[in-house]
Amino acid sequence: MVVVSVPLGCKDYLLFLVSLVFWAALLRTAPALPLRNSNPIYQFDGQVRLRHLYTADEQTHLHLEILPDGTVGGSRFQNPFSLMEIKAVKPGVIRMQAKKTSRFLCMKPNGRLYGSLFYSEEACNFHEKVLSDGYNLYYSENYNIPVSLSSAGNLGQSRQLPPFSQFLPLVNKIPLEPVLEDFDFYGHQLDVESADPLSILGQNPGFMSPSYVFG
Repeated sequence: MVVVSVPLGCKDYLLFLVSLVFWAALLRTAPALPLRNSNPIYQFDGQVRLRHLYTADEQTHLHLEILPDGTVGGSRFQNPFSLMEIKAVKPGVIRMQAKKTSRFLCMKPNGRLYGSLFYSEEACNFHEKVLSDGYNLYYSENYNIPVSLSSAGNLGQSRQLPPFSQFLPLVNKIPLEPVLEDFDFYGHQLDVESADPLSILGQNPGFMSPSYVFG
């Protein structure tokens, strides 16, 4: 780049300095606008919350749980079957999936709850309403029936809330299952003197390195 120096008169020089100061001040006060969708994780919308849904009356305390056979019930204490992954699918609407059984909380037209391995917007979407006391209400988006542990039968569409329909999402207090527990890493003797201690070359095909396991 070639710079050409041109002598300026006194007035022109002062005008040049004023212009330079003006533009410098303007750039300093201009708002910094982020690039749209510049965040590399922007595409992963809807964070997952791990919660136990606690509900109670004066005598009974329950945590909503989904068992391996799809039965929805209540447990007195937090357990692996009551830990739910709650994720927003649209504004004000969530879906819930049991972390242990991978079953979605779903509802039949009569209000009966069940756990399904297949997600359905019609059956598994729920409106989430936060009450002033911190408890939540969950209504079926399609049937407008509240989630409740009061009965396994027809809850109806009564205006009066059934018992055990106000839930407090509690932070998980139980240890999550280790990723390695389903794999027998130490079932075989590890030969540290070997040139292939992890049996990558196939000398001990029954041994699996934890590095190849993804949670």
